[in-house]
Formats: sequence, structure tokens, C-alpha cells
Amino acid sequence: MKGVKFVDYKFKNNETELYINESVVCKVNAYRQMNREDCESGGLLIGRTDIHGKTRVYEITEPMKKDLRNRFAFKRLDKRHLEEVKIANDRCLYFKGNWHTHPQSIPAPSWLDVLSWKKAIKESKPGESKHIFFIIIGTERIKAWCGNMMSGQIEELEYQKEEEL
Repeated sequence: MKGVKFVDYKFKNNETELYINESVVCKVNAYRQMNREDCESGGLLIGRTDIHGKTRVYEITEPMKKDLRNRFAFKRLDKRHLEEVKIANDRCLYFKGNWHTHPQSIPAPSWLDVLSWKKAIKESKPGESKHIFFIIIGTERIKAWCGNMMSGQIEELEYQKEEEL
């Protein structure tokens, strides 16, 4: 479309690129834990991986009624997260990973996060991708990691300055 600019948030390492749609970033920003009483939030990442291995996240699931939420924990328990992924599959969009918030300016994964990520690497089927992605939204920054489905390794992805696509 002539004259329309799309801005994605890009994260990458040597072999992996993750693009997060700006509308997704706006949604997750609404869940930032800016106040002491704010609970952690989270959900699933939904998108697609192209033939070059670039993954784009177009949608997320958001916290739901049956999910467990408190200041320092989020546990996805509501079955509707998976139902939303199944509905997205009809539009050729697939499960790509998980997101959640932390009450830190620059978020870092807890040991529980890393344990759950390793479990997700073993048990997940992220569509046509060789990777599964994990995003943590802090009060000031968003950080991303990828899990290699073959080796089980988890690597942090570096944020790349916003670019017009």
C-alpha cells in the first residue's frame, strides 16, 4: 500500500530474527507493572515464520479470568488461550511463544522463568519455526529470548532500533 509505513520492533541474534507488530507492543504496554499493586500479566504470542526464518508476532492472548496473577508471578491456566491459538490457525497464524511482565525497569528472567522456558522448548510445537520465543515486558524496556527447538539452548535477542519495513 503506497504511503503506508509499518513499524515493527525487531530483535535478533546471529541466526534468528523476531519482529513484533506495533499493535502488539501497544497491547503489552498496557500491562506494564507501573504501580506497586499491579499484578504480573501474560499470554501467548501468535504469528508466523517466513521461508527465510524471520518470525513476526501479529497477535497475543491476554490475561484471562482463570489465570493465576500476583505481583511476582503469572501462570497461564485458562484454556481459552489455546482456543484463541486454534482460531488463529485458520488465518495461518500459529503459536510462537510466551510473554509476561515483570516489575523491573529492565527485565531479566527468574529461575522459574528459565525452568518453564526449558519445559516449553521440549513440549511446544511453534508452527513452522525452529525457535520458540519468550518476551518479558519491564517498566521501561521489552526484552526477548529465543529457545532453539533442536539444541534446547536459550539465547537473548538484541533489540534493533525501530525500522520501517
